[in-house]
Amino acid sequence: MKPQKIITIVIGALLAIAGIYCIVNPASIISMLGWIVGILMVISAAGKIGNWRERNALGFAENYELISAIISLVVGILLMVSNAFKFAISTAIIYILAAWLAVLGVFRILGARNLKQMNVDPTMHLLNYHAQMRSGIVLLVAAAVIFLCPMLVTSAIGFIVGFCLLAFGIRQITIALQM
Repeated sequence: MKPQKIITIVIGALLAIAGIYCIVNPASIISMLGWIVGILMVISAAGKIGNWRERNALGFAENYELISAIISLVVGILLMVSNAFKFAISTAIIYILAAWLAVLGVFRILGARNLKQMNVDPTMHLLNYHAQMRSGIVLLVAAAVIFLCPMLVTSAIGFIVGFCLLAFGIRQITIALQM
């Protein structure tokens, strides 16, 4: 067997296993968000510290950049090691999603109201008005559901990610076997 084929099969199997894990334990995907954000913060902080060192050697570094990098580094590490921080970030992401949907819903409803006041072709005008109004209401209902039942969204995201990983893993294995 070719090494590329073996690597593709192993990657596919790992993706499929990760997908099955996410389907069986959908809430785990949200706890991973804390890790992802923490890792990104540490990487960003390391880059900022490197930039500060280069600028300092050239004589034009700002100390607030170093302080912000150190704060990012500390918070990033806390996110990776503290379950409380991971939970806080995951919860914040879910509520930010709900707030975003609510704002979009309000804007759609306001847009529908403005459409109703326009003097244009009545058939096209009413179709757009009703579509805007319905989508605004759906977005507001979705936001309310997320605010009231955040774990429902967590589970849904976990299932969706799990099915995507499983499908991609199976696809990778299928491609490898056809090589």
